[in-house]
Amino acid sequence: MTPISFYPGPSTVYAETPRWVQEAYDCGILAANHRSNAFMDLSKDTKQVLRDRLLIPVDYEILFISSATEGWEVLTQSLTREVSQHFYNGAFGQKWASVAENLGADIRKVPFEIGHSLPAHKIDPKAEWLCVTACETSNGTMIDETLLAALAQQREDHQLIAVDATSALGGIFLDFQLADYWFGSCQKCLGLPAGLGLLIVSPRAMAYAESLGERAHYNSFLTMLKHARHEQTHYTPNVLNIYLLWSAQQAAASITLVEQKLRQRMTILSSLIYNKEELHWLVDDEFLRSQTVATIKAPNVSKMKAYACANGILVGNGYGEWKESTFRIANFPAIADVQFDLLCEVIKGS
Repeated sequence: MTPISFYPGPSTVYAETPRWVQEAYDCGILAANHRSNAFMDLSKDTKQVLRDRLLIPVDYEILFISSATEGWEVLTQSLTREVSQHFYNGAFGQKWASVAENLGADIRKVPFEIGHSLPAHKIDPKAEWLCVTACETSNGTMIDETLLAALAQQREDHQLIAVDATSALGGIFLDFQLADYWFGSCQKCLGLPAGLGLLIVSPRAMAYAESLGERAHYNSFLTMLKHARHEQTHYTPNVLNIYLLWSAQQAAASITLVEQKLRQRMTILSSLIYNKEELHWLVDDEFLRSQTVATIKAPNVSKMKAYACANGILVGNGYGEWKESTFRIANFPAIADVQFDLLCEVIKGS
């Protein structure tokens, strides 16, 4: 029997996925080109259901991209004149800063410890972009809307905020008004196979891109935006995943209800961890802890993972400096209640 995947991405996809794939095949959308009326209708409908379910403002544009990491590159190549500032406490935020630096941007790095809040008071006035990771998948930390609001309040008028929302997008409520450039991959909280990402941009970000006028790259933002406004894409997109995204969001509850459910699960999981003498949270402060990626310390991670696998559960490896001392558990919407209950039973019996 294939174990139920609680790996933090790619993770378990929605159980209805096989039916949605068959429907995509049957309706002919998989053979439609990305300039056709059929694709443009799908694009429009998918963006609308995303706005309805995730509460995305109507004046923010939604673009389909290949992955969150493409979002890193586009920001530096097309929307950064010179300086970006990166606040990070884990591997993925650090990688984002390194990618921007390798692309030639003047990077101001602000690393901070996983047990500390985002240091919003350290804003560099020369930075055009303030870059943060909403959910640091490597260690299970979270920058919630209160901390993001503090950053938004303390920035200067010319500064914009970019948020890597991978492992948060589709799982928790995001106040999109607090930032200008949001992006995330769909193989986590959106419950899809890998190969699709979303870019969600504010009017301020679009205006700033226009002022810079960068069009030197194939994936230049202005080229992408031009096509997105016509419900098209500049390169051949992952049509199947877009169809699956539309199908999944059609069936999904509002993000406020989704978040409520995930928080209830995390409360149950937290109680289990606190009652297991040998298990401990990597992040002690619950306020700083992700609601979608649980990162747990164990004295013998290999033994814990093997026990889980023998009982039909696949948990995620630790990452980076925590690889040997932690394991990670996805708390994503596509994971069914019965699957979560089985995970809890396995933790109790470990």
